Amino acid sequence: MRYTVFKIESELFGVDIHRVVEILNPRKYYKIPELPDFICGVINVRGDIIPVIDVRIRFGIAEKASKQRILLLRLEGDRIGLLVDDVTEIMEIPEGKISKPPKLFKGFRTEFIKGLGQGDGGDRVIIILDIEKVLSTEEKVKLKISKEKLKSPKSRNSSPRRSQRAQRKHNE
Repeated sequence: MRYTVFKIESELFGVDIHRVVEILNPRKYYKIPELPDFICGVINVRGDIIPVIDVRIRFGIAEKASKQRILLLRLEGDRIGLLVDDVTEIMEIPEGKISKPPKLFKGFRTEFIKGLGQGDGGDRVIIILDIEKVLSTEEKVKLKISKEKLKSPKSRNSSPRRSQRAQRKHNE
């Protein structure tokens, strides 16, 4: 299977390449109130509102990286962005070279980890993420509600001037 490999600090992580939509340079985030702190906001990508998860914060790594990328992924019929330090490569990891993670792995919560892949003849370990579990069901629902609020015509056309003009036109 092929994986898109990215870095967080000195660790290498992989996600199934079929989930990857594109890799973006960082851009302006728009904060949404009442979302978990690891969701740094939403970005606008060609008219689509996409939530961005700061993987460092999600994994409990406080300091920011000097270089960052946004890995745009498919998740349950929608798209999310992962803010990562860098995207390094596409790697083929045979199924037989992937093992189950130990209960505790270098401080990362194992519920996010699908397995540990051996790359480059076993010299490197790639932590394969289970993207479906990076967000809880409750967090996915909150995100969906927030995105719907941002898309609603009321929130986009709530300018008092616009509604006064529309009312005048309607009355003529």
